[in-house]
Amino acid sequence: MPWQDDNDGKSGDKGRKNPWGQPENRPNQSYRPNNRPGPDGGPPDLDDILRKARDNFRDMMPGAAGPYKLAGLIALVLLALWLVSGFYFIQPNENGVVMTFGQYTRTEQNPGLKYRFPSPIQSTIIVPVTVERRIQIGFNDAPTTNRGTSVQDLNDESLMLTGDENIVDIDFVVLWRIGSAKDYLFSIRDPEDTIKIVAQSAMREIIGRTKIQSALTEARGQIQDDTRKLMQSILDEYKAGVIINNVQLQKVDPPTDVVDAFNEVQRARQEKERLRNEAEAYRNDIIPRAKGEGEKLRQQAQGYQQEVVDRAKGDAGRFDQIYEAYRNSKSVTAERMYLETVEEILQNSKVIYMGSEKGSSVLPYMSLNDLQRAPRAATTDALEAPATR
Repeated sequence: MPWQDDNDGKSGDKGRKNPWGQPENRPNQSYRPNNRPGPDGGPPDLDDILRKARDNFRDMMPGAAGPYKLAGLIALVLLALWLVSGFYFIQPNENGVVMTFGQYTRTEQNPGLKYRFPSPIQSTIIVPVTVERRIQIGFNDAPTTNRGTSVQDLNDESLMLTGDENIVDIDFVVLWRIGSAKDYLFSIRDPEDTIKIVAQSAMREIIGRTKIQSALTEARGQIQDDTRKLMQSILDEYKAGVIINNVQLQKVDPPTDVVDAFNEVQRARQEKERLRNEAEAYRNDIIPRAKGEGEKLRQQAQGYQQEVVDRAKGDAGRFDQIYEAYRNSKSVTAERMYLETVEEILQNSKVIYMGSEKGSSVLPYMSLNDLQRAPRAATTDALEAPATR
């Protein structure tokens, strides 16, 4: 397209402009747009671009004159504030989850002052990991007008079926804390609702394997421990990043509608248990006593048996000795046997009357009772000693 003068030659060279809008009477200034070619159709003048950028930068620097000074200072302050906003502090009971453009990057576990790229590049979520949290299942603490609390029973959560097909009303509390901040934030959608549902499911499974009598009495500790282990196993499969510290049973009772009948049954069972314990106590008392008496009689029989055998052996040995002495000295042995027989007969007599051979006179009697009081050891030794002549 040919170039034409905008004044059609009326104003002469004074108002004549070049194709880039600069009057030709200013030959010392070269004005070219940054994105327009030169007069000869070549690239823009790079020196002019650099010179203008340098001038604009000088105008923005502190102490320099120009319209961009205030804007430059504001920009520097905003830049400094933006960079400083990347600092954050982690307490000893907290973890910091750092995300880059909304995607997980790392977890800061050590307490202290930390830095990450300012928002919107990076952001940090502070998660308290040592705080023990509490979930109530089966009941709810509702505030009252006198600044107290009243317990509201939730039957849809607390009524459960036992292993022997009885209904039991259970209220319990779950104590938990965060174990992994990353899994807690990104693995499950609503952690508290998930924990509550898992707790109800685990408790129903454990109660479904337990009889109602055990659940009401001695099995409470086992139920708490088994429920905690089952909850932890399920949440680990979900990668929930949660640690179950404890499960505490608050109430284990039969339903309200049948509590009176149930108490009657329990009293009957307790009476049955009492009678059974008394019977077992009597059995435990009489059986050991009978066993002891039997053992006593058995030992006495064994002692009598041994005594009879030993006496028979002694009599046989004594007879053998007498027979051997009789063979060696028949007269002496016969006399000795006669004296022993007479002694044995006279032991049963209390009075002895002695007279002369003709029976004309009677001597005073001599009582054998007085003789029995005297030592008989010498007499027995004399009678039993073998006579040797």
